[in-house]
Amino acid sequence: MVGFRPVCLALGLCAIAGILPPAMAAEREGAHPALRILKVKPGPAPMTVATATPGILDYDGIPTVENTNAANVGGLMYYCYHHHLVTDTTVRALGRKLAEWPAIQNDPDYAWGGAGQLKIGPHQMFDLKSLNHDQQAATCSRSALRGPDLLKEKKDR
Repeated sequence: MVGFRPVCLALGLCAIAGILPPAMAAEREGAHPALRILKVKPGPAPMTVATATPGILDYDGIPTVENTNAANVGGLMYYCYHHHLVTDTTVRALGRKLAEWPAIQNDPDYAWGGAGQLKIGPHQMFDLKSLNHDQQAATCSRSALRGPDLLKEKKDR
């Protein structure tokens, strides 16, 4: 029994080393450029369910996704997958495809999306964390549905 203790300890350390947070991985030399921490200027406070202006929330109580952009959707896909709001690997693949473009990686909207902020207007964000779990999942699904159109727009440019 004592002979297995070093093996278990070594396996545990390997498991922990394999799940480093992105910020720690970004500090390592040669890390993927999408793992960099973006510093963005603070803007107005994001809207929440309680402070949303009329027209922001659809009939089912979730924010509209028509005014978001590719960078924000790319970040949201990371947020949605990371917080287990969707289990479809298509969402993860969409987020990765959008994040491949350097213009998106350097866009503050990408960082806001990764923090759970949906862009609803030029200088307006909506905090997804103010929604219940089902509404967050529905917003993620609607954002993912916009993904293919956003990918097509990027390729056409």
